[in-house]
Amino acid sequence: MKYFISTLLGSDSGTGNCLLGIPSESTERIIQAEQNDEVFISIPALLKLKDKTTHHALVLKSKKVLLLPKIDVELEIPEEEIQVLPKTVAELFNYFRGVYLGQSMILILDPEKLPEHSE
Repeated sequence: MKYFISTLLGSDSGTGNCLLGIPSESTERIIQAEQNDEVFISIPALLKLKDKTTHHALVLKSKKVLLLPKIDVELEIPEEEIQVLPKTVAELFNYFRGVYLGQSMILILDPEKLPEHSE
């Protein structure tokens, strides 16, 4: 399955990054992030990241809009290579359905479990 990959934490060199994978099949379109009064889900705010800057937005088929730092790449990840999260992590962050451990760790988002908005 194809995923849009966005860097959440890490260095510009690509080592030690924590990445987010959003299923492309759940995505309707990509737009530029704009500050306005619409209800969007800010991934940096949802994950309580220090840097809340967003450059891209994904409009999901569910009509939720995810604000992301930026979309770095589209990547094919075989479903059988996505691992289950440890129970403690899964309980705290139930909107992730697993993790892919390649050159960097990619948390796989489950768009259906996202809240309606983030503050």
